[in-house]
Amino acid sequence: MAGGTSRTISAADRTTTGALSRRSLLAASLLGSATALGACSSRSGSGMDTGSQLPQGDDLVIGASLELTGSGAIVGVSQRKAVTIAQNKINSTGVVMGNQVRRVQVTIKDNASDPKQAAQLAKDFANDSRVLAIIGGCTAGTAKAMAPIAEQQKIPLLATAFADTILRPIANRRFVFKLGPNASDVASRLSASVRQQGLARVAIVAEVGDHGDTGVAAVTTAANNDRRDLVLTVRVPVGSRDYHAQAEQVAAARPDAVVIWAVAPTSGLVARALRTANYAGQMFFDAGAASEDASAALNRAAAVNSFLVAPTILAGRPIAVTTPAELDQVDFFEEYTQLYGAFSGVAVYAADALNLVVAAAQRGRTAATRLRVRDELEAAPYDGLAGQYIFSTISHGGVQPDSLSLFQMRPADWVKVG
Repeated sequence: MAGGTSRTISAADRTTTGALSRRSLLAASLLGSATALGACSSRSGSGMDTGSQLPQGDDLVIGASLELTGSGAIVGVSQRKAVTIAQNKINSTGVVMGNQVRRVQVTIKDNASDPKQAAQLAKDFANDSRVLAIIGGCTAGTAKAMAPIAEQQKIPLLATAFADTILRPIANRRFVFKLGPNASDVASRLSASVRQQGLARVAIVAEVGDHGDTGVAAVTTAANNDRRDLVLTVRVPVGSRDYHAQAEQVAAARPDAVVIWAVAPTSGLVARALRTANYAGQMFFDAGAASEDASAALNRAAAVNSFLVAPTILAGRPIAVTTPAELDQVDFFEEYTQLYGAFSGVAVYAADALNLVVAAAQRGRTAATRLRVRDELEAAPYDGLAGQYIFSTISHGGVQPDSLSLFQMRPADWVKVG
């Protein structure tokens, strides 16, 4: 296939025995060994002992167009890591469909954070009859460029970006699904925190493009509903390293709170510019800032005491683990941090995308087709790493609002506070 650098992940990339043993012990202590392992098998689309006795079927082939280079690389690289973990877990047992066990083959291509490149990759994947679905892009621009192609070619696209405009108009996006949280849900949580802290004057700093557009609209609506004074809206270009002029403009307006609506690394650079401009007020971040980039020393120092809305998994191991979904979250969080160090809250959407496609294919029982996967994605809710997804004919995004939590940056890292 033309365009981009190809990388096919194999199960041999990493040994998963240790992670599975840890998971089995945890499940046995909570739910009883047989019951818990059965639940985990069905969630990963695998057959445990049964699968090893069945003949090998054709691989389930899935394409992934990710931002491995360019302005979106922080998110794209973390999502590649997440896909690797998810694929290896699935392939450790296989996917039982009918009387066969199948493996998952993920072909990752670099769209270079370029919408034109992403569109070409979407065409390449769609023209390969083996490819069942496409994962990506990580940014609003690339995902939006891929959406009409997925629709025309009738291949499911699971976008791991956040902008609501990826799905518009919904009548023309039957094959497009968005996993990132909806802007209105994030803005509502941020607005509630602003209200609880008694902060009256609010400014918005949003990245240029669809992600920023949906953020500005959602925050403006939330501020108006709360009767907050929206004193300033400033847009910042993605890919710049210097936001001091915009920061000076915000500092001069003296807002009580600044909502930074931008995907990393832009979010961290804006926060640092605001502190350099001597802005001492409160800062709030949307879910696009929940990457490991926030844990870098300079970003962490600038963002200390600030707030973020992100999937609950960012908090790590909960006090009590009582459901199969929570077991999955703990297992993924521990494995990601053991392999890569700091955890990324934006990585999980790619792992969820892969698991969603596999679960949909398995519910089709035998023949996995693009149309059947599309239909099955709408047919049943799914408890993923980022939270629950409930797709329907009139709604293809994103993770449910009660799957989101409020975090505060402490000196070491993000801490769940609500």
